[in-house]
Amino acid sequence: MKKLHDLKANENDLELLVRIERATLLSGANGQNYLILNLVDPSGRLEARRWMVNDYDKEHLVPNQYIHLTKAVTSEYRGQLQLKINEYAVLTENDLTKFGFKSDDFFVKAPLDVEKHYQDFKKLVGGFENEVYRKVTLHLLKKYEKEFLRYPAAIFIHHNVHGGLFWHSYTLVKNILAIRDNYSYANIDWELLIAGAILHDLGKVVEINNIGANDYSLEGKLIGHISLGNSQVVQAAHELGFIDYENGRQNASVTLLEHLILASHGKHDFGSPVEPHTIEAVILSTFDNLDARIYRTNEEISKVNLFSWTPKLPSEDNKMFYHHFDKVKAKTKK
Repeated sequence: MKKLHDLKANENDLELLVRIERATLLSGANGQNYLILNLVDPSGRLEARRWMVNDYDKEHLVPNQYIHLTKAVTSEYRGQLQLKINEYAVLTENDLTKFGFKSDDFFVKAPLDVEKHYQDFKKLVGGFENEVYRKVTLHLLKKYEKEFLRYPAAIFIHHNVHGGLFWHSYTLVKNILAIRDNYSYANIDWELLIAGAILHDLGKVVEINNIGANDYSLEGKLIGHISLGNSQVVQAAHELGFIDYENGRQNASVTLLEHLILASHGKHDFGSPVEPHTIEAVILSTFDNLDARIYRTNEEISKVNLFSWTPKLPSEDNKMFYHHFDKVKAKTKK
């Protein structure tokens, strides 16, 4: 049985075991329904098509469904590999054991030791001098620890892998630590910036409906992760005594931390309720955008052959990108 990562164009009679990550029902020019399915297995992801869709397909080819494919066919379309689904059988999680797998195998995982680096996070935050940043951050990490370590950072745009939320936050913190010496002359509150980097996307544990990330929750659709994350900071600050509603007092550090979260997308047009008005918010929104763009662009480049162009990327103003370098092949040559 082959893995998705090993497939090549123009292969026939393929047998595969996959999980459906997303399913989109569309209608062709002839009025016939078809499905675009995003598949995942222990080796990676691949987009597939199911033509001539019937009611059984609509009911069973749904997100987080495991299926055993037989007689599948691959082709190449605009430089990208594509799979055609012919025959399939629906599986339960228990059925996976018959093939030597478990359900957790069918999630693409972040390429880092999440548990180890999470301990580094807590040690770093535990050393903060600012009581608000230290206590609020540790409080929320403890409250949402399971979700923070396992959830993706998004459904589509970036770091949409198991542990992606932590991976994205970890990358931002590492980037911040990397520039600290270069900007030692600047009036930057590094503790505030690090706390903001860790917490800026925490609202996604409420915004995304489950670890499989096939849809948004009601709160996610109506409120969004930025406002959800900000409300979690406010609630934690109140529980820890940094906000006194009865006397109308709020610690200024709470307000600064809120601002970093609310301004994390940089511009109103990108979904930020406010735009950056502190130097820390400028840095955080810049790194947040940079990390998302690198991830998304690299993902699309990786889908096409070497010396080929990606399709137009909506997240990059519909620009196409050229795949001119393969790091694996470059290492092999050395």
